[in-house]
Order: sequence, then structure tokens, then C-alpha cells
Amino acid sequence: MSMFLQTVIIGGVYICVSAGLISFNKYMLDKTRFPHALELTLTHMLVTTTYSWCLSRAVPSIYPTMAMAVEKKATTLKYIAPLGFMFAFALWSSNEAYLYCSVAFLQFCKEGNVAVTFFLGCALGLQSFSWKKAMVLVIVMAGCSLCAEGEINFVMVGFLLQIGSQLAECSKNTLGELVMKGAGMNLDPLTFVAFQAPCSMLPLAVAAAFTSSSQVLTDFKANLPLLLANATVAFMLNLLIALTLKRLSALAFVIIGIVKDIAIISASAAVFHDPISQMQRMGFGITLCGIAIWANIKLQEQAAAAAAKAKSEDEVEPLLNKDKKLSSGQKESA
Repeated sequence: MSMFLQTVIIGGVYICVSAGLISFNKYMLDKTRFPHALELTLTHMLVTTTYSWCLSRAVPSIYPTMAMAVEKKATTLKYIAPLGFMFAFALWSSNEAYLYCSVAFLQFCKEGNVAVTFFLGCALGLQSFSWKKAMVLVIVMAGCSLCAEGEINFVMVGFLLQIGSQLAECSKNTLGELVMKGAGMNLDPLTFVAFQAPCSMLPLAVAAAFTSSSQVLTDFKANLPLLLANATVAFMLNLLIALTLKRLSALAFVIIGIVKDIAIISASAAVFHDPISQMQRMGFGITLCGIAIWANIKLQEQAAAAAAKAKSEDEVEPLLNKDKKLSSGQKESA
């Protein structure tokens, strides 16, 4: 299979599943079905935990670091558990926001994640600050601001829930990179999910135990097949993210991400008839341009880092060969 065809197939499936899950979540959280964001998120984590551990035993080859993580289980959980709590809050508040705001509006807000992650990374020393990057991210945030300003049915509660979700998710991702590297644990994506899911499930289960009502159980029984299907799609998305990161280039992943955002906005307008103002269209266009420029800067940095590493290895190799020759000559003299 050619690389182009592989990119189209994997990218197409990833975009469809990602956009489909967001629309599916919005559909499930309708007040006539299962308007319980906490319990929906808990179901996702329960099913993901079950599927992850079953799959890790059925196909251990796709979990290359699982054996190491299990062997150092106490250390693994020490670092992943706090991240799991943050992820649980991010998922809950994101799903809760669907009860108040349109899918399109929430997706507009999510475009600001690139800026939040960058500034958090700079604060923690994981990113190098430059005014060039800062100016590009100002463009991204300006586009997001236009999208928020142009929202026809703006609801402050939903907006704050979404912002809280984004801050928690970006913090989790940034801190995750920091603590996992510091602990010397470079877990593969699927192993990370297998440990993170139960850590996220625990606080959600505790919260549900104190807040759930009898109506939740009634709605759960009435919608059980749909809930299982919804949670299965969520798990499939985790698999596809891991596959996309592994098999496709960084550039392809960036392009797919932009196409995915467009697909989600389009699906929101088509399926849920969410109104999109002219200001939001303009803001979204500005945001996508900013993200494309940002991605180009990051790809140039990666290429430069790879070239520097290759040059360093080329310079070291002759020295190693010279040492081998000297060692060989000394043996012959002896």
C-alpha cells in the first residue's frame, strides 16, 4: 500500500470517528435520552478500562511497554493517577458543556488549545519562547475570540465549563510529558490509556455515587445499547490516535487535524442545525491559518533538531572508528 493511500485511509477513518464521537456525545446528552454528563463520562472510562486490559492480553504486541509498566506498577500509578484525575475533570466538563452550547461553538473554543499548551510549556521549561511563535498564537487567539464574540446563542456556563476542560486537558498533557520523562517512563499511547482510564474512572465513580439519582439508573437502562456503542466509539478513537501517530508523518497529522476540525464544524451545522454566524466563519478561517503557520514552525524546528542530531552522530562515528583502529593496532603490536 502506498504512503499516500495509507494516509488517506487512516486519516479518513480517524476524522470520521473523531467527528462522529463528538456528534454522538451531543446526541446522547439530549434531555430526551441521557442528559447526565458525569455518568456518560464514567461509562466511557469503565468501557475503556475493560477493553484496554482485554486487548492488552489478546494482542500484547501493540502494548510494547505494558510489561515494564506492570512491573513498576506502583511508580506508574504514582505518576499517572494525578493525570487521570485531571483527565476525568476535563472529560466531564467538556461533556457537561454540550448541555449548554453547540458543538460548533465548543469546537471553536478548542482551537485555542495550541496557545494554552505553548504558554504552559514555556512556564515549565518544555518549550522555548520566541516572539515569532507568540505573534502566531496571538493570531490564533484573535480568531477564537471572534468565534466566541459571534456566537448567536452564547451561554456563559457552557463557555466556562469548556474553558475549564481545556485548561485541565492542556495541563494534563503538559505535566504528563514532564513527569513521565522525569520518571524515565516513555509509555506507548495505548499502555498510557490502559493505566489512565481506571485512574480517571475512580473520581468519576465517587462523584456519581454522591450525586446520581434514580432517574439516572432509569435512563441508563433505557439507553444501555446506545451507551455501550458510544463508549466503544470512544475507545476506538484512542486506538486510532495511537495508530495515526505511529504510522503517519507529523505533517500528515497536522493536515488531518485541520481537516478534522472543519469536518466537526460542518457536521454540527448539518446534523444539529447549529447556527454559525459570518463572524464565526471569519474567525475560524483566521484560526486555521494561524494553526497552519504554527504547525509549519514546529515542523521546521523538528527538522532542524533531526539534522543536528544526525550531524552529531556523523561527527562521533569517525572518532569511534579511530579508537577501534588504535585499539586494533595496540593488539597487533602486543
